[in-house]
Amino acid sequence: MEAQALEKLIALAHAGQIGNPGTDAPTMLVPAGYSLESLERYQENPSRFRGTYSTSSIEDYAAYVNDEATARVFVDTDDMEATAFFDLGEAGAPGHGEHRARLQLQRTAPYTACLQAHERAFGQKELAHWIEDWHAHITGESTSGEELTVKELATMVRRIEVKATSERTHEEGDWNTQSSGLDALDARAGEDTPAFIRFACLPYEGLRLRTFDLRVSILTEEGKPPRLKLRITGLEGIQEEIAKEFKAVLGDHLGDHATLLLGSFAKKN
Repeated sequence: MEAQALEKLIALAHAGQIGNPGTDAPTMLVPAGYSLESLERYQENPSRFRGTYSTSSIEDYAAYVNDEATARVFVDTDDMEATAFFDLGEAGAPGHGEHRARLQLQRTAPYTACLQAHERAFGQKELAHWIEDWHAHITGESTSGEELTVKELATMVRRIEVKATSERTHEEGDWNTQSSGLDALDARAGEDTPAFIRFACLPYEGLRLRTFDLRVSILTEEGKPPRLKLRITGLEGIQEEIAKEFKAVLGDHLGDHATLLLGSFAKKN
C-alpha cells in the first residue's frame, strides 16, 4: 500500500474516533482534502425558497408582501427604500433570511429637475428655456406680489437689465482732502422682477403632489450679464415630511401580518 493512501486511512480513523469536537455550532473534524458538497441542484425542488423581488412601485411591492404569511419590513427613510424578510425566524429559531422583497422609490423626472435647479446659477436665456421646458409644473410670483404665468415669468427673466450707477464725493478742508466713491449695479426687469418660481410635482410615484418655492436671486458683476440663482426654501423640512409620508403610505398598503420597522437590517452569515 502506498504511503499516501495509508495516511488517508489513518486520518479517517482518527476523525471517526474524535467525532464531534464539542463546539456550540455543529461541526465535524474531517481530513484535509475533503469538502462538503450540496446535492440540492440534483433534487426535483430546492430545499427552501430563495430570491429577492425588487420594484419601485409601492402598490406592487405591497401586493407581493401581502401575499406572504408573515413579513418584517425595514424602512430606510433616508434612502426612500424598504426591505422585507419573509424567513428571518425568531431569536431562538432563526431563519436563513434568503427570501426578500426590496422597494426602492425613484425620483420623478420633474422632482429631479427641481432638485438640480437648487443652488444653481442660470444665465437669463438658460433659465427662460428651463421654465418653458417645465411649464406644466411652474407658476411665478414677482417682487410686488403679483402672480405670474409661465409666459410672463419667462419674458421677465429675458428682460432683466443691469444698470451701473456711480456716486462720488470730494471734500477739501484747511488741513486735509477726502475723496470717496461708490459703484452700484442695479438689476431690473422693467418695473418688476421675479421673486419666486413655484414648482408643483410628485416627488415619487405613490406620494402626494407638493409645491416647491424656489427663491430667485439676481447675481450681478460688472461687465458681465446677470445670472439668476434659484434656491428651494425649506428643502430639508420638506424632505423630512416626504420621508414620513413614505412610511405612512407604505404602512397603509401593507396588511396586518407585516411588521413595519424604521431602519435597516443586515444579515450576518
